[in-house]
Amino acid sequence: MEKEVVAVLGGGNGGHAVAANLALAGYKVNFFELPQFADAFEKVLRTREIRIEGVSIDGTAKLNLATHDIEQAIKDAEVIFVVTPAFGHKAMAEACAPFVQDGQIFVLMPGSGGSLEFAKIFKQNKVKKEVIFAESCTLPYGARLKAPGHVMVFIHALILPTGVFPAKKTEETISKLKKYYSIIIPAKDVLEAAINNPNPIVHPVATLLSATRIEHSKGEFYLYAEGMTPAVARAFESLNEERLSICKALGYKLYHWNNLDFKNYNLGETEEECRYRILNTSMDAAFGKDGIYAGMKMKGPEHLKDRYITEDIPYGMVLTSTLGDLLGIPTPTHDAVIQLASVINRTNYWKTGRGIKELGLSKMNKQRLKKFLLEGR
Repeated sequence: MEKEVVAVLGGGNGGHAVAANLALAGYKVNFFELPQFADAFEKVLRTREIRIEGVSIDGTAKLNLATHDIEQAIKDAEVIFVVTPAFGHKAMAEACAPFVQDGQIFVLMPGSGGSLEFAKIFKQNKVKKEVIFAESCTLPYGARLKAPGHVMVFIHALILPTGVFPAKKTEETISKLKKYYSIIIPAKDVLEAAINNPNPIVHPVATLLSATRIEHSKGEFYLYAEGMTPAVARAFESLNEERLSICKALGYKLYHWNNLDFKNYNLGETEEECRYRILNTSMDAAFGKDGIYAGMKMKGPEHLKDRYITEDIPYGMVLTSTLGDLLGIPTPTHDAVIQLASVINRTNYWKTGRGIKELGLSKMNKQRLKKFLLEGR
């Protein structure tokens, strides 16, 4: 039987890990990166191979295709995995739009609401093909590139809540996606998947509260090993309470954070105990018993314009904050972090970010929003 073609769009850490794992699982993988990133992608283009090591699998993956030609990349692919930072979604959607085929499923890993941006751009480009969009709450792996064409996987997800747009297609879509990742489970809709992304809760505030250490260290900084303290945990608690209020209003579930109790963190704990307890419920639920310790090995951020700020704030926190505005739910801690990051990086993340207005949702009330997410129109 002929191997099935899948496409992986995005040549970063996560894209390498997804492409390599799917290729080693027996799929014909077409691996695509935008032409403006040609230099970093050159070795993979030349060899059509990815060396992967770590907790997922060790080996050298042979790709069906490595290319800057988006038409060839997505041709005849039933599923197209979009594995880019959220700020890359617009460019990928615009590149794909002219070449979409009926029945294709676009899966954003993670999405942060990006599936709705894809749908909006396809509509603007008058795409008439019948396609389905889906997005996961996070990546299947925590990975870092060791060198061009060489990726190290530190941790892998145990469950991967994934929403579908329109949500009425959830059952049939998730059943198809589970053959690629058995850990995929259905979220209620794509916004439930988006709000379950742990990164906007963990990364921005821990990075900002470690600003002096990051700048002083000149690149030698490990956020999960150094940045998780009782003070940071209290900020996590406040952010999560705001997120829980939004979830309650929309009937959503939090898959990794429901049992966290930050009030148990106190200055009497040892540093190591505190670091572990801050994130153990979330990290262990998502990535397994040793998840937090694996995370400690991942280096960075090296500066304050890392994607822990430039992605997780404008594409994660801004979405949560503006969704709170739509629902009449205050989010003062989210707002404070967004404002502080905007000042530090001299960038107005409220304006550059992707909130409900940019996703075309700002004129909806709660009932219209839920119907739109279900029906897709």
